[in-house]
This record gives sequence, structure tokens and C-alpha cells, in this order.
Amino acid sequence: MPSMRKQSRLALVMMDVDCFKQYNDIYGHAAGDECLRTISRLIGDLTARRPGDLAARYGGEEITVLLPNTDVAHAVAIADNIRSAIRALEIEHSGSPAGFITISAGVDARVPSRGTSDPAELILAADKALYEAKNKGRNRVLASKGKLSSPTAT
Repeated sequence: MPSMRKQSRLALVMMDVDCFKQYNDIYGHAAGDECLRTISRLIGDLTARRPGDLAARYGGEEITVLLPNTDVAHAVAIADNIRSAIRALEIEHSGSPAGFITISAGVDARVPSRGTSDPAELILAADKALYEAKNKGRNRVLASKGKLSSPTAT
């Protein structure tokens, strides 16, 4: 792993489409699949700027972004840019408080080291921040240390 070899930070952004079950219930699974494709293309376009950056579907409506050589502050800024861009698409969602598709995101960054660093810790920390962001009202990005980066923007 290059981050381990170079002792550089590796950031992980975990994103989840807010109220996605309701979206599928209201608009149907075909519309839900198209919504995820649209969001995924946008995320790919916004994160494919540096070699090594990787966006991938994690499961269901969750998407992750791996950002080598990126600290928490920069990863939060990237995640918030993605959040804002998705909201700006104005994909109608009558089952969401915002009235449009939004995402919540959790972010963490670590310097991986052989023998003392477990990749699951990075995933767990970003996932915990994601669910904290959802519990605080959705449509926001939260770093793993509890620092709110973006209030709900509608």
C-alpha cells in the first residue's frame, strides 16, 4: 500500500443517500437505480482528479471515496463539495425533508502502518461519523473526531 510505504495519510469518505428507502418506495427501484448512477457519475467526476483517488459503491446506497495523501480537513472539504453538488442536482425527493436527494458523509484519515494499523479501524471511524451526521439531521459531513463541517443546507 503506497500510503503505508510513504507514511502518508489515507482518507476515507463514506457517503449514504438520505432517505433512500423512501425514494425507492415513492419512485420505484428503476428510478432509484438511475438516481444512484447519476450520483455515482458525479462523485467520479469530482474525485477523479488525482491518481490513486478511488470512488466505489460500498453497498446499497453507500458510496466510499479513498483519498491517498489527504488529511481530514481536505477530505471533509472534498466530501462537502460532493454533498453540495448532489444537492444542486435538485433530484426531486418528496420523502426527504429537503425535498431533494441529499447525502450524509462521514470522514476519517489515518497514516497506515504495518502491524499497528487495521484498515477496519478507518472504515469503522468513517462509518461512525456517517451515522452521527445522519442522526444530527442529514445532508451534512462530519469528521470522525466529531467536528461538524457543514450544517444542513437546503
